[in-house]
Amino acid sequence: MLESIPQLLQNYPLLAPLIFVFIRSLAVIFPPIPGIILDSIGIVSFGWKLGFVYAEIGVVGGAMVSFYIARKFREPVVKRFVTLQKIHVWEDTLSEQKKFWSLVGLRVITGPLFFDYINYVAGLTKINHLKFFGATLISSLPVMAIIYYFGDKLLTQGFYFIIV
Repeated sequence: MLESIPQLLQNYPLLAPLIFVFIRSLAVIFPPIPGIILDSIGIVSFGWKLGFVYAEIGVVGGAMVSFYIARKFREPVVKRFVTLQKIHVWEDTLSEQKKFWSLVGLRVITGPLFFDYINYVAGLTKINHLKFFGATLISSLPVMAIIYYFGDKLLTQGFYFIIV
């Protein structure tokens, strides 16, 4: 499946950005899909700058979809990813402003490793969807920029260039 994505993007150059944004968002909605592999496809297909923009749209869009899935279907869906007791403790101890900055901090600290799961957890809290969007955007921009910039250097210059 992953091997056919670059070919799909080449076959439909005008739709390639939309296709990539959609596929990149699926990697956030369905956590087992490896987003970092899709990021390397984005770098190769669009370059690091445009790839970064398209991936960021996909990542934030996928995060919002995950958030709304958790809001709609609640615990039956989310309990597959996280223990509900931890969610309720977090919800009860933090104010709305603290939830925003805690979400930003949690995303920055855990990076891409738990990004997908945090979206579902946040959907069960009372955090406002605009605050969730803002926290997601603020925390994902630097991580994605680093992944795309250094990923491009790795793919074009090689591993030793990054070390130096």
